[in-house]
Amino acid sequence: MKNKKFYEFKNITPSEADLFVYGEIVQEKSVDWWTGTESETDVSLMEFKRELDNIGNVQTLNIYINSPGGDVFTASTMISMLERQKDKGTTINAYVDGLSASAASFLMMVADNIYLYKNSTVMVHKPMSIAIGNANDMQKTIDALNKIEESVMLPMYMSKSKVSEEEIKSIIDAETWLSASDMDKYFNVTILNEEKVAVATMHSNLFKNYHNVPDFIKNLLKSEDKYKKEQKNDEISPKTDEKMKKNVEKEEISIENQSKEKEIKAKLGLIKNSLIIKEMKEREMNYE
Repeated sequence: MKNKKFYEFKNITPSEADLFVYGEIVQEKSVDWWTGTESETDVSLMEFKRELDNIGNVQTLNIYINSPGGDVFTASTMISMLERQKDKGTTINAYVDGLSASAASFLMMVADNIYLYKNSTVMVHKPMSIAIGNANDMQKTIDALNKIEESVMLPMYMSKSKVSEEEIKSIIDAETWLSASDMDKYFNVTILNEEKVAVATMHSNLFKNYHNVPDFIKNLLKSEDKYKKEQKNDEISPKTDEKMKKNVEKEEISIENQSKEKEIKAKLGLIKNSLIIKEMKEREMNYE
C-alpha cells in the first residue's frame, strides 16, 4: 500500500492551481540513518513532474508550505521544474502556513511572491546529507553539498535578499530560525496580518539533526509524542484484540472442562460408594 506523499496538487482550474508541500521533502522511500525508520512518503520526481505538467499553463500556482525540510537534491530538482513552469508564464505565490525549514526554505524562494503569517517560522542552514564509504566517497558528498549551496541555495536566497551575500552566508552557517519579522529584515516577503494554524503534523526525525530548534517547536513535538503514546495505549490492535479473544475462549473452555471434571468425579464417587455398599451387603449375607 502506498504511503502519503509530501505534496499534493489541488483545486486545479484552467487558470489556477494549488500545491501543498506538507511534510518531509523526500524522494522514494528513504530510511532515516539516525533511527533506521522508513519515511512516510512514497513519491518519485518523475511523478511530481507528471502532476506539474498536468496542471497546464495556469496563470497562478499557489504553493502552501508546512515542512521541516528534507532532501536537498530533491528540492533543487523541484526548483528546476517549477522554474520551467514560470517560463510558461505562470506566476508562483508561496505561503508559509507554519514552518518552512531547511530544503523547504530555499524551495519557496522559487516563488515570485512569498507570503508569511505572523506566526510563520523559517529556518536556513548549510545542506546536510549522509555519506557511506571511503574518503573519496565522503569527498564526493562534500563537493556535491558545496555545489548545491553555492549554485542553488545561495542564488535562491539572494534572489529575494535585502542584505549582502556575506550576511546571508552568516545566517546559513549559524542555522538560523527566523520569525516573520526576522524574514522581513533579510528578504523581500509580505507579512499577512493574521495567524495560520497549520493542520499538518510537525513531527519529524529531522529535528534531531538540527541544533537550534526553538523551545516552542520542542514543546509542540513533546505534546505530539505524548498524544501519540496516549492514543496507542487507548487503542487495541486487531492482533492484540484477537489474542485476547482467544485467551478468553481458552479460559471459558478451561472453566467448562473443570466443571465437567467435577461432574465426572462426583459420578465416579457415587459409583464407588454404591460398590462399597454392595460389597458390604454381600459380606453380611455370607456371615449369616
